[in-house]
Formats: sequence, C-alpha cells, structure tokens
Amino acid sequence: MPLLLMKPIWLSAALIISQFPCSRLIAQPAEAPLLQKGDRIVLIGNSLFERARLFGEIEATLQTSSDGVSLRNLAWSGDSVFGDARSYFGTPAEGLARLAGHVKETKPNLILLGYGSEAAMSVDQGWTVDATYAKASASGSEESRQTFLNGYQALINLVRAASGDELRQIVLVSPPPLENLGQSFPDQTENNRRIAFFRDGIKDLAKKNSLPFIDLFAQMGGDAFDGKIANPALTEDGLHYTEAGHALIARELAKSLGLNVKPLPSNKHSAYQKLKQEIIEKDRLFFHRWRPTNDIYLFSFRKHEQGQNAKEIPSFDPLIAEQEKKIQEARTAMFADIP
Repeated sequence: MPLLLMKPIWLSAALIISQFPCSRLIAQPAEAPLLQKGDRIVLIGNSLFERARLFGEIEATLQTSSDGVSLRNLAWSGDSVFGDARSYFGTPAEGLARLAGHVKETKPNLILLGYGSEAAMSVDQGWTVDATYAKASASGSEESRQTFLNGYQALINLVRAASGDELRQIVLVSPPPLENLGQSFPDQTENNRRIAFFRDGIKDLAKKNSLPFIDLFAQMGGDAFDGKIANPALTEDGLHYTEAGHALIARELAKSLGLNVKPLPSNKHSAYQKLKQEIIEKDRLFFHRWRPTNDIYLFSFRKHEQGQNAKEIPSFDPLIAEQEKKIQEARTAMFADIP
C-alpha cells in the first residue's frame, strides 16, 4: 500500500516509525552499499534537501549505518538545475559557479542530486530566468522535459568536475510525490502526473550516465496516487514534508543506498533525539559557513563596506569539527548496550 495513502489501520505503525525512525546496518548486502565507512555525503537540490537540515532525519539515519560518515547540505530552496536560486544579482551561471566552489570545498565521496519538482510544476510558465533556456511550453511537453534534462546533464558534469578525485559516486534522486490535503489546499493530481513524467526522464538520464537512481516518487507511493486525501498527512501543505515525512524519506534513501535498516529499541528514543539535535546544530553552523546572511557585504560588490569581516567566516570550521565529534559521541551512546 502506498505510504501516502495509508488507511487508519496502518496509522499506529506509521506513528511508531515517526517516533523511532532511526535505523542501523544489521548485515552487509551481497553488493557493497553505495554509502561506505568514512564517507563525506553532500546533498545538492532544492527545498526537499534544504529542509532536511531542520529535522536531521536523513543524516541521523545514515549515521547509524557506518562509522565516521559526515554530511554537508548544499541544497537551496527554489533552486533549479540551472542554478537560478544560487545567483544573487547575476545570471544563473553565477549561481552554478558558486555551487562548483562549494562542492570543491566539501570534498565529497558521495553526492545525492535531487531536482525535478520545480520544473515539472511550472512547465507552462518557464522555470529558469536564463533566457537561453526558459521556454513556455505545453503542460508536461517533451520539449520542456528535454530542456530540463539538458540542464541536468550540465549540472552532473559540473559537480563531477568540481568534486575532484575523492568523488566515488553521484546518485540521482527523484522528487517525492505531492499530497492532497483537502479543504482549501490545491489538488495535486496533475502536478504528480507531471512529476512522474519528469521522473521517468531523470531515470533515463541516470542510465545514460551509468549513475544510480533513487525513485523516491515510487517509493513514497506516487505511482499509486489516485487523488485521495492523504491519511496520515506527511506534508505541511501538500508540498513540504514534515519531520515524520522526512523520517520515512530517510529510510527509503538508506535502503536505496544499500543499507539494511530496522528501528532502534524504544528505550533508545531519547538517544536518537540527542543525535538529531547534534546534527541539526552542526547543520546550522555549516549553513552560516557557506551561506552567510551578509554575503553581498562580505564577498560581493559591497565588500568595500564590510569585506574586512570575511576573514571571520573560516572561524566556523573548528566549531563544525567540534560538533562532528559530538555527533559521533551521540551515535556511540545510542548504540551502547544494543546486542
């Protein structure tokens, strides 16, 4: 039964998962998992991945699978494969150049790329400010999808080149489905049809590049979506997933990365919450490290006013490193006394 359309009989099970969503590696699969010991994971995408830093679910779930992994979140709400949201007062190309610099600094071993919903939901309006690519086309048209896929290919090439020799794998992740919440919320049936159309294109793109593909749309019940009201709801507004929604997404990502997962015992709930708190704090520090609020004054055309303070930004690095230690301590404490 699709996760988004669970009937009341499954509600208690869903609540258990949302309360104790942490998972651990219990056996190595025959094939080596995509996530390996000591990996630096980097998330690149738009709202879904950026909001992951507010909940800590994705990293907490992955943290339980292997010693020494770390995660850096470079997602940006509203972003496109063309880098629209990452540019400030310049062109999308400026945003992509900024992304390349950040990827180089993070030195990733594993990159998860998650785009598609923004393009699928705006095919009839154009979904980049770059006049070279912006096209108003018929809803769900092949032309619009191909334009998106061309941009996605360029993005894959960019992050691969920026990552350097330490990069082992890039994984393409489809958008999850949207939810119908009823009342005054819009019906998402047509948007889900469009997302499925773009999802199919992303899957083909992954195959073309010999890259792993994670079909969150199918795994979260999108292919069985029939327009019914979500029960229980996993989003705030049909689009943005809640903490419980992110817990389920985290489990699906972990399984797709080759990890065998199971809930921790209920008496470890507080230990898991502690791990999430440490992760959320690390993500807060890292967010201010790579996206300072006064970036224009520090590094751009107004740096003549406050540019002297740019030297303070690297001071976040030791704070982040210390927070990483706290994450590993919380992880160790969480597994104490577990047979």
